[in-house]
Amino acid sequence: MDGGLRRRRLLQLIGAGLGLQAALPAGAGQATPLHQAAGMTPRAARGLMTRVLRAGERLVALGERGLVVLSDDGGRQWRQAHVPVSVTLTSASFVDARQGWIAGHGGVILHTGDGGETWALQTDGIALANAALAQAHGLSAAATQRAQRLVDEGADKPLLSICFADARRGMAVGAYGLATSTRDGGKTWHPCTEGLPNPQGLHLYAAARHGKTWVLAGEQGLLMRSVDDGASFEPLAAPSRRSFFTATATRDGAFVCAGLLGNACRVEGPTPTPLALPAPLTLLSCTEGRDGRLLLLAQGGRLLVSRDGGSSFTEQPLPRLMPLTALAEAPDGGLVATSLGGVARLG
Repeated sequence: MDGGLRRRRLLQLIGAGLGLQAALPAGAGQATPLHQAAGMTPRAARGLMTRVLRAGERLVALGERGLVVLSDDGGRQWRQAHVPVSVTLTSASFVDARQGWIAGHGGVILHTGDGGETWALQTDGIALANAALAQAHGLSAAATQRAQRLVDEGADKPLLSICFADARRGMAVGAYGLATSTRDGGKTWHPCTEGLPNPQGLHLYAAARHGKTWVLAGEQGLLMRSVDDGASFEPLAAPSRRSFFTATATRDGAFVCAGLLGNACRVEGPTPTPLALPAPLTLLSCTEGRDGRLLLLAQGGRLLVSRDGGSSFTEQPLPRLMPLTALAEAPDGGLVATSLGGVARLG
């Protein structure tokens, strides 16, 4: 398998089997996913969903074709939100019960100020590419060439993870090393790809932060950390060259990163510590419960749980094995998961 095909298949794995949606320029009379609102449907909560997270006491789930659904009863009932694009949505971040952001295919970033009821488009891959080209003119010929390629290829690269520290500071990362940040709540987005220690342009699958420390994780064991609130990043020596697909900050200020075939580590300083898992499972999602448990969701719907900060994990049986994509804790402590067939409580 050639390198390009292998990398595309890794992207498909993280998209729970989704093919990349290329957001091509619109032809005459033709709307593209970047310019077409998500269709409203009573079956929205049964679509292919990629992520679920808390927004205060509310649950927000997102997925393909611009689907966003909300639940105010712990994941028992869902209703659809209004979204101005119909691309696949991959990641979300809320800083409180009302302010939140979503990233997705086509380089889109959406914002809500009403807890997810309605969303507005802040930027897309075309705007991000143009910003990268403008920045590159002051850097180097190589940077200009890379940025020009982004412009020429259009909005075909997905953002795969978005993380906000507060209502002003945020960062989104994605395929082929794409990275952008904001200091004004997303009113303006500034490219930061050239400032990252990622000369090969490896995919960035996950971004997480705690205080002024940020961690980015991605393809082929790519791992980096910033201790100056994202101003600069240093590479970390990951315990494996296998890809990381998820990263989360824990309450004690550490980070847990996990991914392909049991690749998992804890980052507390410049030297990541490998985590011992009971099986070499491919891990897609990580979350920390209110009781301090670490929950790792593996491909195929298997759940690994640690009650000692990640020192050891045991497998927790779920009601049934199914292709789950992400996991979140409901306000009442129950677990809610997204899957290829929608979003629902796990018992």
